[in-house]
Amino acid sequence: MHVFERGMHHSSVRIAKERLKSLLVSDRVQCQPDTYELLCGELYHTIGKYMKITEDNFKVEITRSQIRINLTGEKS
Repeated sequence: MHVFERGMHHSSVRIAKERLKSLLVSDRVQCQPDTYELLCGELYHTIGKYMKITEDNFKVEITRSQIRINLTGEKS
């Protein structure tokens, strides 16, 4: 396997994991996956107005009782 192909494989795996996670979360809170994605996008853009964030260090977890936003990465 070439280096480029390996990078594509890792990218595809990451995308598949994120899609599966979105489906599981949407099932847990009984909302459509599109609604979950829109909500995550709105939160990302709103927080991004005030903090420097990237999609890699921004994670949203939604349950019936709470919304948890995790920002990971190094402090500067």
